[in-house]
Amino acid sequence: MRRLLHHAAVVLALATPVAAAPEQSDTPDRYAVRAPVTVAAGSAVQRLTLPAAVIAASRTGGLNDVRVFDADHRAMPIARATPADAPGRRVSLRVMPILGSGDTLDVTGVSLRIDDSGRASVAQVEGKPGDRVATATLGVLLDARRIVTRAAGLSLDATLPAGQPVTFVVDASDDLKTWRTLGDKTVYRAGDARDAVAIPLGGARLNGDYLRVSWRGSSRLLSPVGVEGAALLTQADAAASVTVAATLPPLTDAHAIEFVAPFASPFATVRVLPTGNDMIVPIRILGRDNREQPWTALGEGTATRADLATSERGAIMVGDSRHRLWRIEADEGSPGFTAPPTLELGFAPAAVVFLAAGRPPYTLAVGRAGTADPYLPLASLRTTTPATAPVTLPATTLHLAAADDSGRWRRQALLWAVLLAATALLAAMAWMLWRRTGRDAPVSGS
Repeated sequence: MRRLLHHAAVVLALATPVAAAPEQSDTPDRYAVRAPVTVAAGSAVQRLTLPAAVIAASRTGGLNDVRVFDADHRAMPIARATPADAPGRRVSLRVMPILGSGDTLDVTGVSLRIDDSGRASVAQVEGKPGDRVATATLGVLLDARRIVTRAAGLSLDATLPAGQPVTFVVDASDDLKTWRTLGDKTVYRAGDARDAVAIPLGGARLNGDYLRVSWRGSSRLLSPVGVEGAALLTQADAAASVTVAATLPPLTDAHAIEFVAPFASPFATVRVLPTGNDMIVPIRILGRDNREQPWTALGEGTATRADLATSERGAIMVGDSRHRLWRIEADEGSPGFTAPPTLELGFAPAAVVFLAAGRPPYTLAVGRAGTADPYLPLASLRTTTPATAPVTLPATTLHLAAADDSGRWRRQALLWAVLLAATALLAAMAWMLWRRTGRDAPVSGS
């Protein structure tokens, strides 16, 4: 019995993950990608636009593993740059009210009669509804149909009730029927303070849409909300995305290419460029997280060889998807691919602001899983206008791996081994218990 328990302990020990080793000191050599940073003159606060290769190298969500080290390997204070810091323009929008019925019914000729029995148990209201129906402003509609770009934020000239939090929500639609939410913000004003309401939109794409701004309070608002003016802050099209080149694994199917995306940061666009004898191939792009899930269609378009494509050829939007497994499907009516195409992956632009408070030279480092969020509030560093610090990083081509499912089979084999060992252990224990019970049973007399 003791030997069986020993074997069970061994099986469980093999099935238990080994505890992680203690984290070593935070130095640049602990990160996968490092690049020198040249500090620009004029300010101790430096703005750093992250290249696409840096974003692709990140191993944590939200770019939490981005660091700037000085010559003594000390991490510098760092903050995320807001979308409003990106280059763009300010566009005034026409404001149109969205009206709805008020909360009360306008009744005229009201009289009240109370039962005079002393119990006041009967009450009656007499009158008739008036011709005027109370109306209220439920929101505003902004005409942004002439704008096709990414939106960094929305600035509202608004009147708010004092002392009450008000939440503004911004939605977009091209047909006034189907709406998608772009951003929201809760604002509180004390007394007669009157500042513009700035709502971040995070670089959301606008394609000739209407914008709807609605509001709500946590309790009934004591005075109405009014919006007298609105301005859209846009990002320049050149800064709409940053791209990095990637190669695909060898072909195993002319009409289907599957690969693994090792990025923690989602990419928003995919441009497929055929190679070899391929020229134009209609394609679909699909994604999923594991083999048990069905494929989800994310976008479709045409793969066009680079030397035939014009500047108007567009990348396929995949909606900032975070899928791990990806699939490029060629149309079944086409010959498909004769050679693996190359990819251009587009990431949303990102920038950081850091304080050059150490000894130069400085190093940008990224690519370390499990690191904590290092970012400070931007206002704590923006004491002066930041200077733009260039990053020296050579051109990078990423090599994407084929969708290998061997890890799944290893996990299943380990699980079956544990289950079989546990079953054998229970059977042995039952057999030994049966033997002991039979040996200790009293023998009946004849």
